[in-house]
Amino acid sequence: MRPTTPYRPLDITVPFPELTAYARTATLLHPRAGAPTAADSSVGGPLLWPADEAWPMCAEHGRVPGVRPERARRYERIVEAAWARPRPDGSDGVPYTDAERAELDEMSWSGHQPDRHDGSPLPLLALAQLHARDVPDLAPFAPPGTDLLQVLWCPFRGHEDASFGDYGPSTRLYWRRAADVIEPLSEQPEPAILERKEFLPNPCVLFPEQVVEYPYADCLPRELVERIDAWEDAFEERLGAAAPCYQYDLSLAPGWKIGGWDSWHRTDLVRVYCGACGTEMRLLLTIDSFGGARSWLPYDEAREVRDDTRPPSLYGPTGISAARDEYRAFACPTDPRHPHRMSSQ
Repeated sequence: MRPTTPYRPLDITVPFPELTAYARTATLLHPRAGAPTAADSSVGGPLLWPADEAWPMCAEHGRVPGVRPERARRYERIVEAAWARPRPDGSDGVPYTDAERAELDEMSWSGHQPDRHDGSPLPLLALAQLHARDVPDLAPFAPPGTDLLQVLWCPFRGHEDASFGDYGPSTRLYWRRAADVIEPLSEQPEPAILERKEFLPNPCVLFPEQVVEYPYADCLPRELVERIDAWEDAFEERLGAAAPCYQYDLSLAPGWKIGGWDSWHRTDLVRVYCGACGTEMRLLLTIDSFGGARSWLPYDEAREVRDDTRPPSLYGPTGISAARDEYRAFACPTDPRHPHRMSSQ
């Protein structure tokens, strides 16, 4: 079953036609576990990187503790193997062995970072690769002559360019023309250590889906928001908890996506401006950790949740949790070659 989000419960532009002027398209990426190649759009897959171009490095950390990539991957294998075992009748728990549970605890968020790095520069980690041919909303952001976006990051926080606060890894965006890569790099490097296992993406293929979004409420005129609030209250009186909500069901799609509108559900609204020219920036990429409202849950995920056929994951198929709920890259609409900015929610 191809991942597809359900139709919205209703068309919000019928009661509020003025919202039509604010409509933006976004492309949901719907990452799913797979084996992408360097020619594919992917999260966590190999990049179409020129063999004669140096791989980017980061030297902004010393002798730091963390988790080796191979240990983080073993964590995933342990969870998957335990989930596949038969469970005792009436048990909701996953049947880990004592040794497995101890090993998982050592790598968990509540545990400690078991490995240490010698302080040498680390190669950046390949996070995502997106072709404009696959992702409809990518082309408007691409610099002239490019059709491929490659996203890499240093799997440690604390960099000056990381975000508006110390919430996520330092992220770099590389635009190129895919056809120019005549001889791709055969084996890409990987950092020897990660600050957290949640900074290492699982290889995922993508199933792009274009949807229409409307702004976060704080971006709308106050008078319109007051009318939407009154409409929601009246709807809730009639339908109770089943009534759709503008903020979570009818406006912003959760998940990994390109384009669309940005949410500010964790903080007050912050206008993001380009440091090079002062233009207000547009949301380019959303890296999602939790998936958001259930009404947006794609049909394949809803079936797995209902049938209890997949292991529990807080962070979805990618395994990524970069910030609070979302880690976002903003781009300058005036000149896409201006430096991007990161923000978390």
